[in-house]
Amino acid sequence: MTRIPSELPPDLGKVAFTVDQGRRMGLTRRRMRANDLDRPFPGVRQAAAPAQPGAESLDQDGSADARRTAEARFRDRCVAVGLIVPPGAFFTHRTAARLWPLPLPALPTLPADEPIHIGVMLPEHPPRRSDVVGHAISDPLAFTVRRDDHLLIDPATLFCQLGAVLKVEDLVAVGDALVLAPRRATDSGDRPWLDLPTLRDRVERFRGRGKARADRALQLVRPGAESRPESLVRLAILAAGLPEPELNVDVYSSSGIFVGRADLLYRRYRLAIEYDGDHHRVDSVQFDRDIGRLDDFAAAGWRVVRIAKRSFFGDREACIGRVRRALIDAGWRPGPIPHPC
Repeated sequence: MTRIPSELPPDLGKVAFTVDQGRRMGLTRRRMRANDLDRPFPGVRQAAAPAQPGAESLDQDGSADARRTAEARFRDRCVAVGLIVPPGAFFTHRTAARLWPLPLPALPTLPADEPIHIGVMLPEHPPRRSDVVGHAISDPLAFTVRRDDHLLIDPATLFCQLGAVLKVEDLVAVGDALVLAPRRATDSGDRPWLDLPTLRDRVERFRGRGKARADRALQLVRPGAESRPESLVRLAILAAGLPEPELNVDVYSSSGIFVGRADLLYRRYRLAIEYDGDHHRVDSVQFDRDIGRLDDFAAAGWRVVRIAKRSFFGDREACIGRVRRALIDAGWRPGPIPHPC
């Protein structure tokens, strides 16, 4: 017969706690080994969240509920690790990027023990614990910022750190997000989080792993891209030797009537490029709105090339080939193709 664990004290029901804290509140060693408690780190306990099938999946077609569950689990672990790291420690590298949040390439899976990256400023010693990657930061230009009750490495230093672990195109997407000034207010803090001149100055003065890649990515960072896919589409266009488009531009008819906003735009060739994520396919309201926008663009003399998520991540070459043909039809003539980023 399965023994039902006793109720946790109210103060411990929704927060992580150390084994020592549990003992001081009357929990026995046996109670803290019960299966209704997770062990995010050695010496730390936390009430277990209800199991969600597929919550570990993060592939391109993973369920939104699974992704939200995985993200909540990750943030719970970030809170829990704060109980066992030195005072003044902060999040760095991929952990800091996820907490910001910044657009990172999706992992095939998100294991429950994904390492948490923790930094300290020298001469402090970084933590050495299971599932924690410690970093001793010696860069005199690095500093910390607080976001959503988490202490994080500053965004410019974070960009440089990620140069050691991300591909150039992925680092460009991070840079685009950092320098973005959204048209509408967001719930993720004042934007942009970093202006381009400041990022340029920081990368120039950075000395460390990833410096060369950060230099290369910085040359391709642009304000205006509102999502990681938009950044990747733009980079694929440039790598194919096509002219660089404008980003997120309002389009008006010859009589001054607003037609719509184009993700990427070739004003000279009256060509708009639209990236359609899954919500354009599954949201009937959005789908109807898209049809109306296409009609409006056509009536104003603009051609629209739509690039769907599945098509782009399945066959980028074919998608960019459609953009190339549309440009040629509009009068553009190709020149030498540069080396891809």
